[in-house]
Amino acid sequence: MSSLLAAVRELTGRRPPPTWTHVDKVQHKLGTANRDAVDAAIRLAVGKGWLRADGDPPASVTLTVDGIKLLEPAKPS
Repeated sequence: MSSLLAAVRELTGRRPPPTWTHVDKVQHKLGTANRDAVDAAIRLAVGKGWLRADGDPPASVTLTVDGIKLLEPAKPS
């Protein structure tokens, strides 16, 4: 899951949400031909609140603030 979120983060140029990218680009970045697996991972990430998608199956996705927080290292207290 972190690979999916990291791919979206990189493809959006680390710009703040909502910065959208095409799922085809994410799939290519992940290096997989299995679009069903990518779509399933996106649905899971959307359900967890880490991504937003433009449909089912999605054509584009964007990270949420919670998705970005998940990728960032924990800050010391």
